[in-house]
Amino acid sequence: MPRRQRTSAAFSLLELLLVIAVAAILAAVALPSAQPAVVEQLRSTARIMAADLAYARSLAVVNNSKYKIDFDLDENRYALSHSGSNSSLDQLPTSPFASPGDPSDQYVVDLDELPRVGPKAQLAAATAGASATAVADIEFGPLGQTTRAAATTIRLTSGSGKQKRYIELTVNPATGIAFIGECTSE
Repeated sequence: MPRRQRTSAAFSLLELLLVIAVAAILAAVALPSAQPAVVEQLRSTARIMAADLAYARSLAVVNNSKYKIDFDLDENRYALSHSGSNSSLDQLPTSPFASPGDPSDQYVVDLDELPRVGPKAQLAAATAGASATAVADIEFGPLGQTTRAAATTIRLTSGSGKQKRYIELTVNPATGIAFIGECTSE
């Protein structure tokens, strides 16, 4: 009986290298246009800000007082402080996230100092109402509500040129709860 030759079902080294080269070329073309760092930077900054808004709201409810967050667009930061009439609450609880240089009556978040993997997020605007009137702060009352009758919107931006993206946080005036919107290009 004649002997059969075995044929291999595996790929040759040359075929394997060719597939890897094509995949590398496709990845090199696709990755620079994706810019996931801009979107992720905005989302993570928005989550941090939403958590700080929730913290200010919870302090107002727990202490039956008022707490506010002041926005400083020029310095790209915001600061939480007590704004109620009970001065014994002016000193904030100690926080593991507070900077050593922060005064005891404020919790300051500098967006430029947040960890990042891409371009930094900028505090672009804080507005209230349908007419988008610029505001400098948001204040929470003892029931968790904001002291404004209209929703407050905080807009963050990151990136530049065609890669510039925005995300908005909207704070419901009745509940004081912040909602994070979708990342948009304009």
